[in-house]
Amino acid sequence: MNLYSTLTRTTEPLVTLHPDRVYIFVCGPTVYDYSHLGHARTYVVFDVLAKYLRSTGREVFYLQNITDVDDKIINRAKEEGVSQAALARKFEREYFRDMQALGIDAVSYYARATTHIPEIIDQVKRLIARNVAYVTETGVYFNVDTFERNGELSGQESTKRVSRVTDASKQNPLDFALWKTGEYGEYTWDSPWGRGRPGWHIEDTAISEKYFGQQYDIHGGGLDLIFPHHEAEIAQMESLEGKHPMVRYWMHTGFLTVKGEKMSKSLENFITIRDALKTWNKDVLRYFILLSHYRSPLQATDEGLENAAKGLDHIRAMARKDNGPDEEGRKAFTDAMEADLNTPMALAAIQRLAANGDIGALREYGAILGINFLRETSAPLSVLHEIRAELREKKEFGVADMIREKMVAAGITITDAPLG
Repeated sequence: MNLYSTLTRTTEPLVTLHPDRVYIFVCGPTVYDYSHLGHARTYVVFDVLAKYLRSTGREVFYLQNITDVDDKIINRAKEEGVSQAALARKFEREYFRDMQALGIDAVSYYARATTHIPEIIDQVKRLIARNVAYVTETGVYFNVDTFERNGELSGQESTKRVSRVTDASKQNPLDFALWKTGEYGEYTWDSPWGRGRPGWHIEDTAISEKYFGQQYDIHGGGLDLIFPHHEAEIAQMESLEGKHPMVRYWMHTGFLTVKGEKMSKSLENFITIRDALKTWNKDVLRYFILLSHYRSPLQATDEGLENAAKGLDHIRAMARKDNGPDEEGRKAFTDAMEADLNTPMALAAIQRLAANGDIGALREYGAILGINFLRETSAPLSVLHEIRAELREKKEFGVADMIREKMVAAGITITDAPLG
């Protein structure tokens, strides 16, 4: 398999540290709000990657962190008048509910930041001992001037880099927090530098070091995480013992945009996963996401989702008779997946397999992509369709819509004909 790495800006053969074993770390959610379709894109892509690698016989340890201590959680908890723990657990549950609804189940382990405080403190101690971090009255900071490879991942020149956080106690405006001392509500811990909480970046390297060591195979996330988050991770981990590269393949998903702008909570232009699932079932959402290459920008529009639903229905309509294996179609699917997870080409192969009646391949590859490419033909389902049609003709839309919502939630694609 060939994968594109943001670090080298080239597509390279996948060569893992351990034969037939792949370690994948993907930045998980900050659990202070509902997840949106931009998050869905990233997590669907890496769900497919893990499932495909497992289908080839490789053992995959897919690790994802849960950021459950953060300024956003602190501020949101104050606004709602609840504890930080209650808020974090609420949105963690919502996140898992969204992932289950989208058929995302390839993650081996979810690691909360708050359950890895000893590992975080230990890593900060070692960075101080290496003279790459320093203590101030506000916490502990990483000294970016001690790390020569700053900017390699993002390609940014040092003069163009801008710090997100202003703090007069920092030696360099670009230095970033490893530990923040102060009063942050109930989510604080004792440390050698005072009671406080971890910075954002340190949780990822402390968690990944615990489960993978200081070097591993694949690190994933959205493009917006390259700077400062992923560059901070590299600086932290590689400064411990000088092992380079920390990660062999950095994979970043392109932005999901709305009217040309990146979907984000700060711009208030986001569509939550749970709202999207009220209209479109998980098969349509996954098909829509995978119709674009993971590194390309993806525009979220009603028209695009409607076209995805029609495309999926067309495949299901073709896949009626089992004519046995289509070896060329199967090779086309595998070749596409091996070529930097080229899911648009893989879906083109799926269309060929459906047209040629390779039902076995549609089941096998559908499991990898997390999409059911076969039409439901059970009698009870056909009865429901007939009942809905009659209700709509009688203009009893309330009951018809209720049945539709239940069917969509169950993963059934519905395309109603216009009423005459």
